[in-house]
Amino acid sequence: MKFFIPDFDKSLETIKFKPTAVPDTKSTSVKDKKVKKKKKNSKKLKEDESSTHEATKKVAKSSKLLKGRIEKPKNKKSSKSQQLKLSKATAEKAVNESLKKTNSQQDSSSISTFAAKVKEQLKGGRFRFINEQLYTMSSRKAAKIFEEDPETFHAYHEGYRHQIAKWPLNPLKRIIKMINRLPKSLEIGDFGCGEGQLAQAVPHKVYSLDLVSCRNDIIACDMVQTPLKTHSLDVAVYCLSLMGTNLNECFMEANRVLKVNGFLYIAEIQSRFDDVTQFVRQLTAYGFELIKQDVGQNIFYFFQFKKTRNIGLVAKVPQITLKPCLYKKR
Repeated sequence: MKFFIPDFDKSLETIKFKPTAVPDTKSTSVKDKKVKKKKKNSKKLKEDESSTHEATKKVAKSSKLLKGRIEKPKNKKSSKSQQLKLSKATAEKAVNESLKKTNSQQDSSSISTFAAKVKEQLKGGRFRFINEQLYTMSSRKAAKIFEEDPETFHAYHEGYRHQIAKWPLNPLKRIIKMINRLPKSLEIGDFGCGEGQLAQAVPHKVYSLDLVSCRNDIIACDMVQTPLKTHSLDVAVYCLSLMGTNLNECFMEANRVLKVNGFLYIAEIQSRFDDVTQFVRQLTAYGFELIKQDVGQNIFYFFQFKKTRNIGLVAKVPQITLKPCLYKKR
């Protein structure tokens, strides 16, 4: 069979192609896979390392944030100095707080102390006022005042307690010692007993008498007119209680209730006496004889009399007066 090949036009440009080799697909495909796998593994390893590094940085950063500050590298000296500064600041803060607390306590203490002083002065002032009134009025008038206002009596004795606390000697304690030396069978009358401390301090039978009764065993009455029986007492006690302007009636009542040879004990403030000898002589007219006296004390005088006779209620006796205790005006 014959082929017909036409003639080409010589004017046409002839294009020549370079020969290309056909790749061996079987031999190259295995190598390429290995190379790709190595590259992939190395890339993954780098990514893992990078992520691990980032995670470590984040953990470190978060731990520092949890501590409340970002720590910077410091040397030992700087950390110690900062600790010293912190401890010094803490100590100063503690000292300041302690001072504030102390000042606050001192302020409250000074306020309470001032209030207590004011209260004390008010009590003392009221006591002095009532005391002066009792010295300058009769026992009957005083009894009427306390009967109408018993609170005044309690206020007076509250002030009296504060007053005797300042004295170097409590005269009642000396009277108690004197009575404790007497036979227990004797009966005692405590005129102007106040809170009845004598009856609580001795084993004897004691009749406690005052203008107001602050206890069940205290008899409320006027000291010049008591409910005691005539010639019933062995001892009559007047401890800082000769206060009225009618003292002559007090001594006449003492003569009435005391047995013959009974004792009269008196304790009074020394400034009330102008003439002790005259006082003793006047009491002789009321049937009392001086047994013993102690006028060497700076504040109080003590007397011990014995009843020698009965004088009756209508006897002619001298008027006995003692100076009232008046306080200087402040």
